[in-house]
Amino acid sequence: MSKISKPTQIIILGGGGDLTRRKLLPALFDLYMRDKLPQEFHIIGQARSEKTNAEYREFVEASLAQHVTMKETKERTLKNFCSNISYVAGNFSEPELYQDLENELSIFDSKHKRANRLFYLAVPPKFYGEIFKDLKESGVGSEAEDCWTHILVEKPFGNNLATAKELDIELADLYREDQIFRIDHYLAKEAVQNVLSFRFANRLMQAPWNKDSIESVAITMTETIDVGGRSNFYEGVGALRDVGQNHLLQLLALTAMPEPSEFTVDAIRRARADTLEALVPLDINSLEKSVLRAQYSGYKTHEHTSGTSETETYFELKAEINLPEWEGVPFYIRSGKALDKAEVSIVVHFKDVASGMFDTQNCLTSGNMLTLTISPEQKISITLNSKAPGLGFQLEQRTLSFTCEKGDSEIKNSYEKVLYDAVVGDQTLFTTTEEVLAAWKFITPIIEAWAKIPLHSYEKGTKGPEQTIIS
Repeated sequence: MSKISKPTQIIILGGGGDLTRRKLLPALFDLYMRDKLPQEFHIIGQARSEKTNAEYREFVEASLAQHVTMKETKERTLKNFCSNISYVAGNFSEPELYQDLENELSIFDSKHKRANRLFYLAVPPKFYGEIFKDLKESGVGSEAEDCWTHILVEKPFGNNLATAKELDIELADLYREDQIFRIDHYLAKEAVQNVLSFRFANRLMQAPWNKDSIESVAITMTETIDVGGRSNFYEGVGALRDVGQNHLLQLLALTAMPEPSEFTVDAIRRARADTLEALVPLDINSLEKSVLRAQYSGYKTHEHTSGTSETETYFELKAEINLPEWEGVPFYIRSGKALDKAEVSIVVHFKDVASGMFDTQNCLTSGNMLTLTISPEQKISITLNSKAPGLGFQLEQRTLSFTCEKGDSEIKNSYEKVLYDAVVGDQTLFTTTEEVLAAWKFITPIIEAWAKIPLHSYEKGTKGPEQTIIS
């Protein structure tokens, strides 16, 4: 991570929201503390409420006090950080907002010539199309000589295949692909990036990584918390749209993709896209064999939900990949809220291939298992067959674990990596049009057929519904 010399302005549309308060401001401050922001930078927060620059800086300081451990040196540095922050009030649909933004941007530009511009859309996706167009037409989002404009958009990018295509066409008419940064912040997590190094930098793991050795793969993302204050967003979206179409399918792509021909942005993103495009469409007429959905008891009592809500808070999905190396290997995806534990993991079950002297009834073996734990800790575990202690000879499973050590250089907030890469123009950890559309192509028919399969129920704090499709 190198120092960026070109003056840069970072504009957060939705600068008073929860994402900004909890993630973006702490990430920007940590980058500032690491000396990884441009030497000359300016942050503009935008929201609808009227505030002075001083009042917005107070909001920034209060937000950081909640999410960053403050020491005396940090408190002094925080004042310097906030001196680079200003605020613009306005509504996305009003032309005056974009004129006010241009006026504020011009103040910084007048001191440093024309600076780079990074727009972060921390707003509901329904506003994307309108904002894309207004940024371009107003000139605020246009590029100048020797300067770039980058647009960062959060997931979900659309809410089905049709809307994703429509949004993508609209965006492509306005901006080049190298200007568009579609965020899946899970790709920026240290442990997720480590999947690439684990798979392709270790000869031990490359040889058996295919259908000949692997029985199945299980990808899990569970939470102990319920929807809480997010019910207004979550209702009508559900778990499959919220994390299945993006985070979990990206983990699948990283797990199953072929080794890229070279370590470049284009090669890595192409390998991910090829894997997602190879997902086998599910048979809608027998969907219950491949998909399960459920809702925790009490969900309907949340504000913004109805007594007849069909929104799932839990799902299981069985996917297959139409690539020769993965023929017949099921990939199980599971996610849910209000469960007994919070965990994100990839578990690879290897086939039991023991033969010869161990292929007997009185000396049973089990297939090896590899677990890549992404959270709550970063850990790699391998389950092997070993002789059980005692006079006889029987096998038992033993686990070898490697826990990733934490250090000062660790990226604690994945949005640090998201923002840094967007500034330097590295799109490796951002999704392409092909990836987004391939994921929606696979997920949309399932969403459209949700009503045809039962909505199971489960109690909060349990493992989920009693029913399962996972073998």
